[in-house]
Amino acid sequence: MRQARWVDDGNRVTSSGVSAGMDMALAVIARLYGVEAAETIANFTEYEWHRDASWDPFAALYE
Repeated sequence: MRQARWVDDGNRVTSSGVSAGMDMALAVIARLYGVEAAETIANFTEYEWHRDASWDPFAALYE
């Protein structure tokens, strides 16, 4: 089974769910504006950013 919380192929990015989409958006922000900007946004929104795109604890539910 292949797992991905989000996939970034350079010009297209997609996620596996809502919270994964927030992680994905922060990853894109980090790529475009730097990790500090993404961390600041995560902190202001009180969101715990999961940075590992390959970690998807819910993938097994949908095998």
